[in-house]
Amino acid sequence: MLGIGALATVAVLAFSTAAFAQDDPSSTPPTPTETSAPQSSEPAPTPSSEPAPPPVVTAAATGDIDGVLYTDKNGNKQQDAGEAAPDVELMVSAKGAEHRTTTGAEGKFSFHDLAPGRYDATYWLEDPWIVHRVGSDGDLITVEPDKTAQVVARAERPYAEQFSVSASLDRDSYRMPATATVTLTFANATNNKISNIRARCDHEGFPNALGRGKAWNALVTNGVSLAPGERRSIPVTEVIPEGAGRAGNVMLDCEFAPNPDWNSDGVWARARAKVSSSTNYSMVVGEDKNADDRIDGDEAVSGVKVVLLDPKARGQVSEGTSDADGRIEFFGVKAGVYRAAVLGSWGFSDAGQEQVEVTEQGGFAYGLLKHANPADVRASAKFGKQSYESHETVTLDLTITNVGGKTAEQVKLWGDVTVLDVAPEQWGDFLTNRPGIRLAAGESRTFSVSGRIVDTWDGELVVNGELHYLGQEEITSGYRAVADVVETRGDITGVVYADKNGNGQQDPGEAAPEVLVEASGGATHGYLTATTDANGGFTFKDVSSGRYWISYTVPGGWLVHDEVNPGPITWVEPSAPAHVTVRADRPYSELIEATMVLDKDTYMVGEIAKITITLKNITHREIRGVQAGCNPLRHQDQLGGVRGPMPEGWGELRKEAAGVTLVPGESKTITVTEPVPDYARFRQQVAVGCSFAPNATFNHDGPWALDVADVLVGLGAVQGRVAHDLNHNGVVDPGEALAGVRVLLLTDKEYGLQVADTLSDADGTVRFDRVPTGEFWAGIDGPWTFEGEAGHVDVRLDEVVQRDFFVVPAPRATPPAEQHSGGSKALARTGASVLGLGVIAVLLVAFGFGARAAGRRRTS
Repeated sequence: MLGIGALATVAVLAFSTAAFAQDDPSSTPPTPTETSAPQSSEPAPTPSSEPAPPPVVTAAATGDIDGVLYTDKNGNKQQDAGEAAPDVELMVSAKGAEHRTTTGAEGKFSFHDLAPGRYDATYWLEDPWIVHRVGSDGDLITVEPDKTAQVVARAERPYAEQFSVSASLDRDSYRMPATATVTLTFANATNNKISNIRARCDHEGFPNALGRGKAWNALVTNGVSLAPGERRSIPVTEVIPEGAGRAGNVMLDCEFAPNPDWNSDGVWARARAKVSSSTNYSMVVGEDKNADDRIDGDEAVSGVKVVLLDPKARGQVSEGTSDADGRIEFFGVKAGVYRAAVLGSWGFSDAGQEQVEVTEQGGFAYGLLKHANPADVRASAKFGKQSYESHETVTLDLTITNVGGKTAEQVKLWGDVTVLDVAPEQWGDFLTNRPGIRLAAGESRTFSVSGRIVDTWDGELVVNGELHYLGQEEITSGYRAVADVVETRGDITGVVYADKNGNGQQDPGEAAPEVLVEASGGATHGYLTATTDANGGFTFKDVSSGRYWISYTVPGGWLVHDEVNPGPITWVEPSAPAHVTVRADRPYSELIEATMVLDKDTYMVGEIAKITITLKNITHREIRGVQAGCNPLRHQDQLGGVRGPMPEGWGELRKEAAGVTLVPGESKTITVTEPVPDYARFRQQVAVGCSFAPNATFNHDGPWALDVADVLVGLGAVQGRVAHDLNHNGVVDPGEALAGVRVLLLTDKEYGLQVADTLSDADGTVRFDRVPTGEFWAGIDGPWTFEGEAGHVDVRLDEVVQRDFFVVPAPRATPPAEQHSGGSKALARTGASVLGLGVIAVLLVAFGFGARAAGRRRTS
């Protein structure tokens, strides 16, 4: 495994480097090559009969950067008169060190005495000029000892001004299984050639998104080049993913730009279409005018929106809108009982129709409608008193009333009440991020809450906001309440100590003087500073009462850790001073050692990565609640979560969990798991980088550990369980999995060449790794066989296809390898993966089967 120092580099703006700097617009310098690395300006060595002695490089040797920045106004990709970019601020950075300068009158800049290494450059040009990145490494500048790297930075107009891309699907709706053809139309709006326009499709976390199939290889890796003024349409055909059937729609969401991994000013192309699944729940809605309890052709009502709600989780499961025939199809609904809610000016004629039962096979129902006034929720708010002192606890009554003709579903606050410190449990399901409540027609409900004042405005406490409910057509539910606030004042006192012996209490000699204390808050939102005295004490006298956040800057590398979420809060009242005792500790990076290792050098997208983490307590005291803080820059090709909760596979190290306890001197090894994210295919790498500390959400000073592995593209994998489906329900039930069964992967059902084999483990699981994409057939070596098409295997690009292998007893136990391969040697015999991938590719091509071999691609 290799570490990745690039994780610490934040790319602020795009940039490019060139081989030579131009000294003067009127001179004739060598033509810069923007895709090449910066080169040294040292003269070539003079031929000699004796070899020159090697240069002496001391440990303190440094290097320089000389460059020129220009705006390519005529787009000819070279600097001409009048194109110099003066007075532009720029920065180069490496390993946390930043160096800044400003370009001179001719756009020239220099950096001297730089430590050797690879530097990232950032240019702050006036919009909309951008220095694009050309190289796959972002055009990092290599600084070598006693040499000068030459850089030409060419700024140009945003890509969104240079070309356009539109996308359209061949149909407005699809029925699964289906294939979609996306037509991409490119148009070059410039008088210059634009090369290598590549696609970066945003399907991270979207199972219904296109842009990941084999047909996209050329657009993702090679790109499209457009001649000046050229307009070209490119069709891309892709199998619609299964997730689109569950979501009810398929979408394309891709950005196009040269080197889109680094340049974010490209053109977005989007398209969307409806998708119906072969396994769904259907409903036909209409007005039963002849009262025959069914919907005849002339009774169907189109444009009616119906949502299915889970009565237990109280969340929305699916939704649909009736077509011209009154038909609504709900996709991806699991078997169970749901409540159907009709939105808008229609409602069910019988309340009993609200209950919907979906079986494993789906289902169907008629929805008999009647006209109804939509739900209409109004709100009003009232304080318990007309005037409060700023330290008092305030009472608030928020009353909501449904004045419409139908039940309002999922009624909730639209934005929290932030001017009061109200405990979330007082709002219950009415809170913004909760499921909401039901409010029947004519029903009224009052929420009585209380909390201390957090914020005032010109001597007033103002509560205002809106409500939200399902099917809300317009905002009519605003509320507002105002009360006068009389400011009161109080004191804050405290003491800061450095816990040198780590016993959690202040002992003689541990007072922390010269600590900068910063406090912000209060009813009037003040900002205060103080410095601790020789005894570590500080005081804020006569400050506005209310809530304060206090931070501490302790000399000597000591830190005041946040022990709880969201950190320490101090409330000030006039009756008595608020006193705080603050414990400073050494950084967790000095208390804990951490290592982290991925279980493989190479993965595929979707494959489960196992990460072995070793934490060691190097102190003489117990450390509780150690969590992992991963992927701080939220890169989509990294493990540890991008946004929202951390993946479940991180167990007790998740920020949402209790954390890991380490007794003095203890070393503990933890294995966590997470699928390799889709976005890793673009970088062809997956990385994991985390710091480890108690309360890792707020404490970022823990030891840092990281690892990186390659990601194979152009291949696929298959994983599933071998089972005898005794009850024919299509599910591997207890007792049906088969262990120790040898499963073969063949190139053809009847006369196929064996590609790989594996044995099912104790729970029947088999896996084929790193298989060329395409259609294959599974065979069984033993007293089992497949019926019909059950052995068909579709290996998809960069995906781990999940499927189960249902078998039946074979009439005779002749190994499939002997039947199909004519006794020839198998391409690979494996435990649980394909070996000798290069050989497989060659042989498959020789036998007429397409295959793409992918090997390790590693950079250090």
